[in-house]
Amino acid sequence: MRRKWLSVGAAVVVVAGCAVWAFHTTTQVEISTAEIDTGPVVRRILASGTIQATHTVDVGTQVSGIVDSLAADFNSIVHANQVVARLDPSLYDAALEQAKATLLEAQANLNQVRASLDGATTAEEDARTKYSRAVALSREQLMAQADLDAARIAEDEAIAGVHSADAAVSDAAAQVQQAVANVSQAQVNRDHTVIHSPIDGIVLSRNVDVGQTVAAAVQAPVLFTIATDMTRLQIQLNVDQSDVGELQSGRPVTFEVESYPDETFEGMVSQVRLQPIAEQSTPATTVASSTLPQATTSVPTVVSYAAMIDVDNPDQRLRPGMTAEVLLQGMRHDDVTRIPNTALSFRPPPDVLKTLGQREPSIDEHLTGDDPVSKPRAVWTFDGRQFKPVPVRVGLASDQWTELVKGDLHAGETVVTRAELRTRSRFSTAP
Repeated sequence: MRRKWLSVGAAVVVVAGCAVWAFHTTTQVEISTAEIDTGPVVRRILASGTIQATHTVDVGTQVSGIVDSLAADFNSIVHANQVVARLDPSLYDAALEQAKATLLEAQANLNQVRASLDGATTAEEDARTKYSRAVALSREQLMAQADLDAARIAEDEAIAGVHSADAAVSDAAAQVQQAVANVSQAQVNRDHTVIHSPIDGIVLSRNVDVGQTVAAAVQAPVLFTIATDMTRLQIQLNVDQSDVGELQSGRPVTFEVESYPDETFEGMVSQVRLQPIAEQSTPATTVASSTLPQATTSVPTVVSYAAMIDVDNPDQRLRPGMTAEVLLQGMRHDDVTRIPNTALSFRPPPDVLKTLGQREPSIDEHLTGDDPVSKPRAVWTFDGRQFKPVPVRVGLASDQWTELVKGDLHAGETVVTRAELRTRSRFSTAP
């Protein structure tokens, strides 16, 4: 019996030893590397913009009134001079009739003063004839001097009457011209109650309903927005000042919209505008001096420029207002030595260095150079035992590669992109 229990105990010890050996864990350092190679580096500019029509017209009204009827709606196809809306014309009809009545009154007054002028002219001729006869009789001493003077005075009064009547005719004629102008103005206002489309196009928006009152006292209200051609659209981008120097007219671009996530559309840069756009600003305070007081001003911190992208839209699937994510190709350097961006962003983790028994290298000891402009950076190599930083100077960067300008690296060499610790057991099959 005792020998049996000894055998069982020995078996338990053996099994426990095997379990400890099997599940014993070890810590290993896993290194990922990438090769430095030769190829192009193309800087890509990603920006968001809004799709809009190349040419839109806001159709308003020059007179106030109540919307009587609408002849166009959203997405309506309209043509130049087509009636799109009408305002209630009753007030303008009344004003037009009143202006016409005033014109008739002015014309009647003109006819009356003209008749008065004719009478004054006849009286003048009669007075002139009588005065001439009086002068002849006075020479023959057949008329007293007092009668001659009276004839002369009558002639002068008749001449003055002609001048007065002539002035009255001129005033009446001016009133007639003013009345004609008032009729024309009233007619124009009446005509403006009928609103026409100025162009051929499609209605993008309708901002009024029948029965709504529109007031044009200060600013013409917008009734419709009409786009000329939906088969050609534009995207307006705000490009940061650091990238705008690389944009050129005629350069192709690609873009995507959320409505069609699996499709890529094409366009072309048509214009890069010179007017800067300051999107953000920060306050800047100047220190007061003996001559100038303290002052606070706003300084723009984000400056961008508008770039216009022409887009063909033959099937009219793209619509104004859609947000487009645009990818533009910027500067390009061909046949350069390039470093993976993951290698430039890598730095050995402290726990990995501790496992390898390596102290953290001082990067500043290696990053020396004679270029005062570009700041040196470092990539790392691994010889199987320790990490070593390699100082480099870099140039143009893309989303994947960065140009190597200077550094003790060549195409085909490997640099570290990732390092981490992995814990494994003897029976483990997965990392």
